[in-house]
Formats: sequence, C-alpha cells, structure tokens
Amino acid sequence: MRAVILVMMLAGTARAGGYAIPETAASAGGTAGASTARTGDASAAWYDPAALVDGSGWRLGAGVMLPMASLSATAPDGTWRASTQGAPLPVPQLFASRAAGDWAVGVAVTVPYGGDVAWPADWPGRHEIVSTQMMDVRIAPFVGWRFDRLRIAAGLHVDLGRLAIAKQLDFVDTDGKVNMDLHGVGVGGDASAFVTATDEVDVGVSYKSRTRVPLSGQANFTAPDAFSMKTPDQDVRSELQLPDRLAVGGAWHSGAWRALADLEVVVWSVNRTQVIDFTQSQTPDVTQVNDWHTTVAARGGGEWASGPFVARAGLAWDPSPASAEHLGPIAPDGDRVEATVGGSWRIGDGTSVDAFYGYLHVGERASTNPDSTMATYGGSAHLLGLGIRVDR
Repeated sequence: MRAVILVMMLAGTARAGGYAIPETAASAGGTAGASTARTGDASAAWYDPAALVDGSGWRLGAGVMLPMASLSATAPDGTWRASTQGAPLPVPQLFASRAAGDWAVGVAVTVPYGGDVAWPADWPGRHEIVSTQMMDVRIAPFVGWRFDRLRIAAGLHVDLGRLAIAKQLDFVDTDGKVNMDLHGVGVGGDASAFVTATDEVDVGVSYKSRTRVPLSGQANFTAPDAFSMKTPDQDVRSELQLPDRLAVGGAWHSGAWRALADLEVVVWSVNRTQVIDFTQSQTPDVTQVNDWHTTVAARGGGEWASGPFVARAGLAWDPSPASAEHLGPIAPDGDRVEATVGGSWRIGDGTSVDAFYGYLHVGERASTNPDSTMATYGGSAHLLGLGIRVDR
C-alpha cells in the first residue's frame, strides 16, 4: 500500500514550473519573448494576430527552438547532489496568414507549454520522480478586421496535450517502477487588439483563455508478486489546466531602431489541485494540492537594422508560481532571469532567416515541503532558435 500512495505524488508533475515557453519564434526569442506589439512578422499569428491585419498579403513562418536545461538538487546537509540529464526536446513552430484590405485570416501551430526533466535512476528522490515529459501542441486559427488605427482579431485554439511519467516504487527491500503515458484534447478562445497610437508607437493586447485538457492513458507497473494485486496495469485519467495568459506590449520605432516591451500576466492559480484517477478500485485515487499563484513577467528588448541585417538583444524576468511549501523535484522551479541575443538576415525578396541564443538562470530555492525530497533546487538553460519567414 505504501508504494501505491507514493505513486500519487506524480500528480504535480503536470505542473512542473517553467513549462510555459515564451520564445515561440526565433525573431521574438532575440528580444526575450517581447513581441506583442511587433509588426511585419509572421509569428504575430501567435503573439498578437490583430497586428497582421495590415493588408500586406501572405506571411509564412516556420522554425524550431532547442532548449538545453540543467537542474540540480542539493541535500540540506550537503551529503548528496543530483543533476538532471537527458536529450534536448525540440520545440517546432509554424505560422501562416493572409491579409487583404481590412481583413486577415491565419493560424499558428506552436508548443506554448512543455518540459522534459530526467533525474538519475538511482538518485535519492527516485521514489518521488525519475522522469517526466509534458508537451502541449496548440493549433490556433484566427480572423481579424481593421477599423482605421484599431485592429482586432479573435479565434479558437485546440490543445493536444501529452504527459509521460516514470518513477521508482519503494517496496522496502526492493524497488519497483511505474510508467504512465496520457493524452488529451481541449479547446479555448483567443482575442487580441492592436493600435497604431502614433507614427512611432504601437500598442498590442493579447488574451488566451485557460484550457481544460482531459487526459487518459495507461499506467504500467512493475512490482513484486506480493504487491501485484494492488498495482495492476490499468487505465488512468487526469487533466491539464493550462492557464489564462494576458499580454500587453508596446513598441517604439524610429529609423533603424525599434524597442519592444511586454508585461505578461499568467493565471497559474488555476493549478490549485490535481487528481490522478486510477480505474481499478484497489489502486486508490489521490488529490495533490499545488496552490500555485498568478504571476506577472516583464520582457523587453531592442532591434537595430542595417541593410539586410537586423540585430537583437533582450532581457526578461519571470517569477516562479510555486511556493516553497510545494517545491520539490516534481516542480523544481525558481524565479527566472533570461538574457538573449539574436538577429535576422534577409536572403532574398521577402525571405528572412532568424536565429537567437538565450541564457536562462533559475534562482536557487530551498524546499520546505515535508512530503517531498528536501533539497535546494536551481539550474540554468541554454536556448537556441532558428526560423525562416516569407512575405508575399
């Protein structure tokens, strides 16, 4: 029975801190994700679709972002230290839109939420978690209209979620293991506005609603014969609660220079609890309390254009939504500071290649969670992005 109860501690994995991905395009990555008021970019199909209602025809974009993260856990007395391991998880992006006259239509296919954490199989917290992989693919079509200096857009989004979890089970004198793989689909809504305030200043507002993604899948156990009746392979259900996101951005441009700044409110408070529901009655369900809170992130950056080249740089601060009372290897999160550099090269009429590099520092925090592995958690990540844009 102890092993079965330990399985339930997996519930928080779906809420691993930092699973929002703000660098949804290589051009935006160069300015640390500040892009809500950016014009002339196919990736506005994600950041602020209303910005694309400019009569400029087709805009197509595609790219990939490669995050390489390293997290660590150190015992309070310094007797052990563990670090995450595993291959980077590529994050693809695709954008397409058509603007003519006072209207526009388009779609963004992105991975706005995701994460991949793998601790060593023999680390001290292996009975709490070994690995977790979460990915949300979002398909977001939109339609927009222009009213003089005001542009608006709205649409639906469809989230395709996946959550895969592995951990060791403690049977006192031996270990077992469990692997869970769940999938689901949810639907939400989007709305955005864009205002050309002056010849040099633009303002954008973008809202993306929360999405409930019901998950279902299979739990596969490996356990000693004495515990096999309590841990049969079976169906399992849960859900993802993807948060509301409200972003307000401004852009100032003059000659070769452009500055961008965003404030981003993410309603992580939707993550109060999470239930893991096993279909077999002999395996008890559990409700995990997470109690995350809403955060406000700040992002900003600048661009300088010279001929076919554009140079970019940016900074961002993104606070953790998790309290120390709920900190652990399932959610080893801290306040994040990010610095980025990037650029674009126009390689032909209407075609540009974008690239960026970012360094993300995750501040150290000590867990006060008595039900989790007590440690100080922290880490860093290197982010690489590459994309191509075509305007026709």
